Formats: sequence, structure tokens, C-alpha cells
Amino acid sequence: MGRVLLVIGIVIAVVAVASVVVLMWYFSLPIDHGSLSNDTKVRGGLLLTEDTVSEGGVFLAIPAGILLVASCFLFPGYFMSRGRMGLSTSNRVGGSIVANYAVVPARTHVLWLLVAVLFWILLLVVPLISAGAGGWPMGVESDARDYVFVLCGMYGGLAAGIAGLMAVSLVKKQHYLSMQRSNDPRLQGAEAASPFWRWFSYRWRIDGWLAMIGGGLAGVSVIPALLGSPLICAILLVIALALLVAAVAAARQYWRAGEGLGSAEGFA
Repeated sequence: MGRVLLVIGIVIAVVAVASVVVLMWYFSLPIDHGSLSNDTKVRGGLLLTEDTVSEGGVFLAIPAGILLVASCFLFPGYFMSRGRMGLSTSNRVGGSIVANYAVVPARTHVLWLLVAVLFWILLLVVPLISAGAGGWPMGVESDARDYVFVLCGMYGGLAAGIAGLMAVSLVKKQHYLSMQRSNDPRLQGAEAASPFWRWFSYRWRIDGWLAMIGGGLAGVSVIPALLGSPLICAILLVIALALLVAAVAAARQYWRAGEGLGSAEGFA
């Protein structure tokens, strides 16, 4: 069952990536895109109240919505095919659901990191360089061109954020495994774990959030850089660097959580 869910999730994720390409193609068509600025009513938010968004905004959200659906299959599929998930049997304060799974090998980890970087280059760097040289999408109608840039920024930035997350995750993994190989005495048992680090690094994975935000900011910093705003680029890079340094420093303290790699907990 886990493999079936995993395959379904991968197929849906591919559809999400393809939808970004389709939207780029649609926005580039030589047609009137004036309707993209028209407001449309949607239900959502608190108590499903009505709100208005532009039609273009709805189009931009389509890949994100498909990715969200893909994650509903990918995560449980991965846990079911490479590990197990069930109710917690620990007496310690923590999540009610615990998952244990096989750790991805370092080479595979690096491969997926490179894939994320490649998506960032294709979705954001290449279009910006092309635009700077007067190529696509500068020849696209002005209304649609704005949506092309937003589309590239959104999903190129997301790819950069995922790359940042995977890079810091790799640092965490390699540091922890090196401590294991050297029989480092600091690898204490769960009963001696620091409550703060267990909350920070194991339960909520805040180091990962810092890494993803930092990676995303670093990724989108190329936008002001190529548009002639070096100050904004520098500010984004400084913030991104600070977040990534903090994420790496926190990731190297994962051993203080008293939990091994390939484990996670949640609430249900």
C-alpha cells in the first residue's frame, strides 16, 4: 500500500511541475490577458467566508494546490514503504504519533539537493537572465508578463528553499553519523535528552524551517540583483546567510535531542 501511495504522490508531483510549465506557456500566448486582473470570489478562511482574488492569482496557486495534494500521498507513502508509523508508547511528554523510517543514503540526498538547485536555476535564474537580455518573457503582454515573473519567483523561490532545507538536513545527518561512527560519548540516551533541543530540533524541526526560509530568500535575491537593485539583493542575502548559519548551528546540536535519525513525532 505504501508503494502505491508513493507512486501516486510522485505522479501528482510531476503534474504539479508540469502545471508550472503550462502556466508559463499560457501567460506567453499572444492573446488578451486583461481578464487576469479581474476579481473572482472564492470561499475560504475563517468560517468559509467569501473573499476576492484576481483570476491570475487563482492560476498562480494551482501548482501549489497540486503539490499539497501530492504531499498527502508522498509522506504517508514514504513512511509506510520505508518504515512504520503508530501511536507513541513513551511515557515522556511528546507527540501522540511516532514514525520511524529508513534514512536516505547521503548520495541520494545529494542527488535530490542537486535536483532542487536545478529547478531553481530553470524556474528563476534562466528566465531572469533571458529577460535581462531582452528575450522571453519581455515580449509577452505586460499584464501576463507580471504573472510570469511572479510565477517564476514563487516556485523558483520554493525550489531554493527546498535546496536550503536539504543542504542543512545533509549537514545534520553527516554530523550525527560521524558522531555515531566515532562512538562520541555525547550521544546520550533519551532520558538524558535536553527538553529544549528535543522540542526545537526533533519535534518541530525549527532548524529545517530556518534553512528553508534562508534558502528561499537566497534564491529570490537574484531578482533584485538582475533588476539593478544591489542594496535589496544585499539585504536579502544577509538575512538569508544569518538564517542558514543559525540553521546549521542548530542542526549540529541535534544529538542533544536524545533521538536518533529517521524518527519523527506528531499530534493527531
